[in-house]
Amino acid sequence: MNSGQNPNLLVADASTDIAPDTTKTSGIEIQSETICAGVAYSTSEVINRYGSANAEYLKGYSGVDNETEQKYAKSLADIAKYKISVDPDEGTRNIKQQAGFSAEIATTSRDNAEAIISRSRIRTSRSDDLQQFGRNHNVVDRVQIRDGQIIEGTQSQMKFVGNRDQLLDNIAREDGKFARYRGTKLELPSEQYAGAAQHCRDKSKQLLFNAGRAEQCGQRDVAAKLRREADNYAQLATEVMDSGMTTEQAIFYRSHPKTATAFDIARTSHRAGMEGAQYGAVIGGCISLLNNSFATALGEKEFDNAAKGVALDTAKAGTVGYGIAFAGSAVKGAMQQSSSGNIRALADTTAPVLVVNICISLGGSIKRYVIGEINESQLLLEVGEKSTGMLSSGMMAALGQIVIPVPLIGAAIGGMIGCTLSSFFFQTAVDAARRAEISFDVLERTRAIQIMAYERIAKEQAALEAFVGREIPQLQQDTQQFFVSLDSALSLSMDAQAAAINAYAHLLGKKLQHKSMVDFEDFMLSDRTFRF
Repeated sequence: MNSGQNPNLLVADASTDIAPDTTKTSGIEIQSETICAGVAYSTSEVINRYGSANAEYLKGYSGVDNETEQKYAKSLADIAKYKISVDPDEGTRNIKQQAGFSAEIATTSRDNAEAIISRSRIRTSRSDDLQQFGRNHNVVDRVQIRDGQIIEGTQSQMKFVGNRDQLLDNIAREDGKFARYRGTKLELPSEQYAGAAQHCRDKSKQLLFNAGRAEQCGQRDVAAKLRREADNYAQLATEVMDSGMTTEQAIFYRSHPKTATAFDIARTSHRAGMEGAQYGAVIGGCISLLNNSFATALGEKEFDNAAKGVALDTAKAGTVGYGIAFAGSAVKGAMQQSSSGNIRALADTTAPVLVVNICISLGGSIKRYVIGEINESQLLLEVGEKSTGMLSSGMMAALGQIVIPVPLIGAAIGGMIGCTLSSFFFQTAVDAARRAEISFDVLERTRAIQIMAYERIAKEQAALEAFVGREIPQLQQDTQQFFVSLDSALSLSMDAQAAAINAYAHLLGKKLQHKSMVDFEDFMLSDRTFRF
């Protein structure tokens, strides 16, 4: 290489002979990736909540909480293996009893999922899974817990039977089969709950009427018993509850637990998607509004076209937000209840968002490859760029959340910045590699420039370190001595004070005009000009 030539000019001249690359990522594509990253990380909180909710359904199905290593008394998968007694005349006999067990588990999972979604600290537990109740408690099936303590008045019994009115009679009557359930909440199938309280009130009213007639006939003991039963019915009217599940649904959980669990996860993920769509629309709409406003101000777009662009980008971002939140919450739930501790650890990071975001981002590249718009090498380049961008946006999202501790906002901004910077840096690296591949001379010149730059940087760094190591301690020491001199100025002569000031000025690179009182007096008697 000629030492008199400018290396930068050599690179610039060589680059003019390189044909433009048709696969280079455009500004529009980078902007699209940036919006996608912003939308993805704006849904991270939604994914965390709904993903944890989905994990509740998996716990109910398997009967194991892999996070706490707790094993539950029953699971949907276990109950599905129970044998069903069959009577030739009556058909299946104990399917509803087993469906009741499944309903306990399924409704508990649902209640806990809803509590997580609503950010409530209250959790629901089956009595079989609590030591203070033991297995198969004869009164309490489910309770609510807050901070490890059972909430008073939340104990309930769940009953899925064929004859609701007979069940209520068996509880309210003094000699009833289920009299022990009095004072406990009674959860009924949804189709049986309607009218249950009214039935109890009607029975109470009828019994009070009968008690009055019995008293008129002198049957005071009978009247007293009827009044007690009337009170039981009146109390029971306040204790009946809707379990939130029909008998048909309970039987479906008993017969098809895996499918029913998948439906629960799909429904919850859909709700996550709807929230994600709202965040996505806001993020995408704001970014598009800014871009289109600038384009309109510069005269690059008409107002009508800019407005249409904003509307289209908002709709697209909402769709992306739905997809990321829907799939992300499902992935988060599965990771959170994985049997692998490493995967469970990743569930508490942005990994679920990254997984879905990368899949969505790479979908377009794979489609272009399938229809023949790009070849294998171009596909690999795009995969590398987008994967790098997503990983970078993940790190920047975490930093953004720390710098801007506002839910969603910090992560979204950090993710967008990381994705944008990574896309630009990756494209720059790819362009450099492509030019080097086309022109070996350019590659050699680039390497030479790089070596020279590294050497120059190393020299400058060494010089700076030497300067700092040499001068800073000396400056600190001389400054301290100077201040000591000033403190003791009254005990020094004017010449001594002037000498201290001149010495410190010399240290700072300044030369003062007068060094002593004699110099100053000579100056005052002369015609010389005073200078600063």
